[in-house]
Amino acid sequence: MMTRSAKLGLLDGQDHPSGFWAEEFVVPYEKFVAAGHSVDVATIGGTPPTPDPGSLTPQTIGYTRPAGSPDHDAENAAHYREVIDSLEVLRKPGNLDRLEYADIAGYDGIYISGGHGAMDDLPNDPHVTRVVSWILQLEKPLAVVCHGHSALLGLRDGHSRWPLEGYRMTAFSHEEEMVTDMAGKLPFVLQVELERLGTKYEKAPQIWGSWVVEDRNLITGQNPYSSTALAEKFLSKLA
Repeated sequence: MMTRSAKLGLLDGQDHPSGFWAEEFVVPYEKFVAAGHSVDVATIGGTPPTPDPGSLTPQTIGYTRPAGSPDHDAENAAHYREVIDSLEVLRKPGNLDRLEYADIAGYDGIYISGGHGAMDDLPNDPHVTRVVSWILQLEKPLAVVCHGHSALLGLRDGHSRWPLEGYRMTAFSHEEEMVTDMAGKLPFVLQVELERLGTKYEKAPQIWGSWVVEDRNLITGQNPYSSTALAEKFLSKLA
């Protein structure tokens, strides 16, 4: 599951170019396929998703990895673009609105990719909430990275409580949000919302560092640099 939004409306009235974060899709996708899994992509309305332009530039990729980590930014940017441009599943994704309970039951697990675009369409869509509710009911492994947690915000159980209250998880941190060019302009801050709903939030000791948390069937990753560890943890869960 991933965002279809190519922008995020900010509090100052501007639309910030956005979409899904390339690393958070390409790295897990390649690991899932290499492990022998087939991968379907679904968006609201079946709209082809748009990669965040920044996630395909070496400068931004370098900015969103921890200090001292290896610099393969130009190589990675070119690779992400090549993979994204080559995949039919991105040009013709499934329609999330049309998925039924039986469709979700047929999957081994579900992965929700991130990117600031996810803050635009995933929190408020009833089809997204319905599908994620089915995933939880079926006790399917669910992996979520960065801003993909936006898809979890609308969940409620039969008593109007958030069903993930008390879960340990990580997500894009307030600290990381504050060093983006959208600091102070976002419609909400994901870490704050998750903590308000009752999550036991965790993050890496170092800004932009990889951090993955597993609690029951939920596996969460903090940021783009967490994509590798998240995918590997998810594959272990599927196995």
